[in-house]
Amino acid sequence: MSAEKPVRRLTLRQLLTQAEKTNRDLAELVHVQLMGAISDFRDLSRPVRRRSHYPMMVAVQNALRKLEETGEQSLHQVEYLLEHLEAIRDHGRREQATRK
Repeated sequence: MSAEKPVRRLTLRQLLTQAEKTNRDLAELVHVQLMGAISDFRDLSRPVRRRSHYPMMVAVQNALRKLEETGEQSLHQVEYLLEHLEAIRDHGRREQATRK
């Protein structure tokens, strides 16, 4: 991201392409990583588990840490996508204003 042009300097086509790619990446992150982390943590926090009735506290802490990290990644992706969507909206408003 650091070598990329600032969002405000991208063309509309570049903005749409980046937003679409970010949206796909976010959907994959949520579907694969976040849902997996939620499932792992849920399995550890349930009263009855397959392997042991009482999971080790370290396992619960690790699962919670992984869930938190994945959640933070998701939030960063959402912020990045929101920045692009706002730039697309602004671009559209500028175009509309120039056509009047």
